[in-house]
Amino acid sequence: MILGIDLGTTYSVCSYIDENGEPQIATNMEGQRTTPSVVYFESESSMIVGQTAKENSICCPADVVSAVKNHMGEKDYRFTASFGQSYTPEVISGLILRKLVTDANQFLGTETPLNRVIITIPAYFTDAERTATENAARIAGLELVRTINEPTAAALYYAVKSKLDHANILVYDLGGGTFDVTLIRVDGSAVNVKSTKGIKNVGGRFFDEEIVSQIHDYIEDEYDVDLEDEEYLDVYQELFNRAEKAKISLCRQEKAVIPIRTGEFKESYTLTRADFEKIVAKLYKRTEYCVKSAIADAGITAKDIDKVILVGGSSRIPYIEQQLTALLGITPSHEVNPDEVVAMGAALFGKQLESVSSDTKTISDVCSHSIGVSALDELTLKKYNRILIKRNTTLPAETCLPFRTASENQEKIELSVTEGEFKELSDVRIISEAEILLPPNLPKGTRVEVALRLDPSQLVHLWLRIPAVSYETELKFNRISNLSDQEIEKLTGLIADYDVS
Repeated sequence: MILGIDLGTTYSVCSYIDENGEPQIATNMEGQRTTPSVVYFESESSMIVGQTAKENSICCPADVVSAVKNHMGEKDYRFTASFGQSYTPEVISGLILRKLVTDANQFLGTETPLNRVIITIPAYFTDAERTATENAARIAGLELVRTINEPTAAALYYAVKSKLDHANILVYDLGGGTFDVTLIRVDGSAVNVKSTKGIKNVGGRFFDEEIVSQIHDYIEDEYDVDLEDEEYLDVYQELFNRAEKAKISLCRQEKAVIPIRTGEFKESYTLTRADFEKIVAKLYKRTEYCVKSAIADAGITAKDIDKVILVGGSSRIPYIEQQLTALLGITPSHEVNPDEVVAMGAALFGKQLESVSSDTKTISDVCSHSIGVSALDELTLKKYNRILIKRNTTLPAETCLPFRTASENQEKIELSVTEGEFKELSDVRIISEAEILLPPNLPKGTRVEVALRLDPSQLVHLWLRIPAVSYETELKFNRISNLSDQEIEKLTGLIADYDVS
């Protein structure tokens, strides 16, 4: 069996396939269906993941890290605990993955531990972020079968469970810290992604931060107290938990009261739904632009959309549904659980990879970012971004760059691989500045082909071909924003000694 994992910014979920072939949620050790994506570093060898870690953020904030998903692909980011040990985003995510899989095995009571996983990834994730996620699975000691984009997993689950045959589905995925919108066409057994768009740093965590910021300013004005001062740190941390609860309650109520207690004063801050919707509106506008763009990229109009699926806990906010209904002219579906549909879609995907049956859906996805190379403009003699694989190209995809050796026995070719939509190199990401070594004794003018390939998980691969000597090999290259293979192997050995609960 392959486990399906939704590795979320604020909460993570693990799913499995039961004896009837149906996806189910694996309850964690605390008896909950979702696990907070929070790690508490109790000591150098003991880590606690989940609800208990989240609760310790109040008393031990220096040793608790959350929302590390927003730092995936940042090579220089480190969380440093109070005892001086530093941890990469890959290690922190690896600890969360280990907790999910360990709890799932205990819940299922398996004789042979389940170790094979499908991990979901935001559709907009870059090559660096995708690679970091795959490395987190390696560090956790898991066998990563595949990754799948979160909206695609959600649409797969919906298509299978609703027995939908022909429809255009818009998946609006607003979670704790990420946003994706994806247009998917279902035709019989085929699930084809037509377009995707996304942005970072949007979602529930940022709504919480804005609520806390407003309370902070209010307390500073009323009492001349800065809640960010060290003496009020526990009060400040607790505010985030209370802001999250207030946010959830405002989905049903017109107002929420948030208590603030310090040694100097007792206060209650009232947040109305109208006030909260002003907070949401600022970030929603950014997602609306993405929705319009994705619809246009798919070559359809809002009238062509048959179903709108809401994914992610923040999509439950009534204001979001109201605005989407007004924008698209269709009421979003409530047939799936926004918190669980991605993980269950991942488990279904794993099932379909293991065996083909009458209800198997074939899936084709698209790349969320253009891939290119740094090229020289012959007129201006300036380097620019030359796009070779355009955004929203169906995966897998490949393109070939032909070269001619400029001299006898040329030793190498230097190539910068890019990711992004703009011509200026300063406006795109450099995935790698690859140095491609050539075999010896090639005559001047030998044709050399460098193939750029995007695999089904949207990761970049480089291949070198020299037709004249029947030479072909996949090139190993270092990604600028990711850890090296040697670093990953070292971290994998370290994490095996950690006590993770």
